[in-house]
Amino acid sequence: MSAREATRVDALPVRGGVDNRPMLGETPLLITGVAARWACCTDWDLPSLTRRMGDLEVAPFVTGEASRNTVLKQVNATKSMTFGEALAHLFGARRIVDGSLYLRIGSASAGFDELARDFAIPDVGAAYEPGATGVWFSQAGNVTPGHHDWWHSFLIQVRGSKRYTLVHPLDTVNLHATWQDGERYDLSPAPGFSLAAQPDWPGEVRYEGVLSAGEILYIPPFWVHEVETLTDGNISIPMRFTTSQSVASDLHQLSQNGLLRDVTNKPTRDVDAIVEILRRNRGEFLAREKAFVRALAAARDIAIDIDRLPPDLRHGEGEIR
Repeated sequence: MSAREATRVDALPVRGGVDNRPMLGETPLLITGVAARWACCTDWDLPSLTRRMGDLEVAPFVTGEASRNTVLKQVNATKSMTFGEALAHLFGARRIVDGSLYLRIGSASAGFDELARDFAIPDVGAAYEPGATGVWFSQAGNVTPGHHDWWHSFLIQVRGSKRYTLVHPLDTVNLHATWQDGERYDLSPAPGFSLAAQPDWPGEVRYEGVLSAGEILYIPPFWVHEVETLTDGNISIPMRFTTSQSVASDLHQLSQNGLLRDVTNKPTRDVDAIVEILRRNRGEFLAREKAFVRALAAARDIAIDIDRLPPDLRHGEGEIR
């Protein structure tokens, strides 16, 4: 099945679609004429960034030397160096390591406030999630494999270009059909699912395209996406905003992104530690599940007595079955 391209618009989407702007959450969008005016898009280059922050200590991910360099925190090591050294490698000016680098300066990292002076936080009618924002520096061949986020996501392309592939949440079953368990649960990188990687993919809704400097890609909540860096010296800024699209979103977020991430993200081999994480996760999940059942009862105007649920739905918090 052929891929669609994200619709090009010249205004940010907004909750409710007011002022004739596209509505937040409906469909992927490629937004022009907004970020191109920001100082990050007009001023950031190797000399200016090195001059401003070259001595900053950073720890970028180090990828392999293959043409498709997966970047996933569960499988990539990091290496400490100065920001100036990382930039020299990322821009192809001086080789620092074998392979490639992928550097994130997150909102809680040293240096972020200096960078944040040069871009704006868009007003889209939804609450901004500062902890999920960061500035990414990458080079050709770096790939962020398929995954979903539970926010309204905006990927601002500052410098260079990226190829994106997006799949509708309801097509996840088709996307995952041939994936192994480890790929489904972020224990290993997801397989590529672009048109080139899976030309006979049986799903219905897939978007592909190239995001260029000065443009913004809007990714609605829960859409599975893969992003490949096409150029060296590449810079982008993901920004996230909260969503309330689904009555079950709170529970869904917990099931997909709860304490179980501690198991996948930390390469521990301590069985007792793993069991304790699972026990805590079960307790938190069940507490959230009860809140969801109460919310569902209120929304449907029905009475559900949690204590009358079948025994397999009524196990005690913290108990593992």
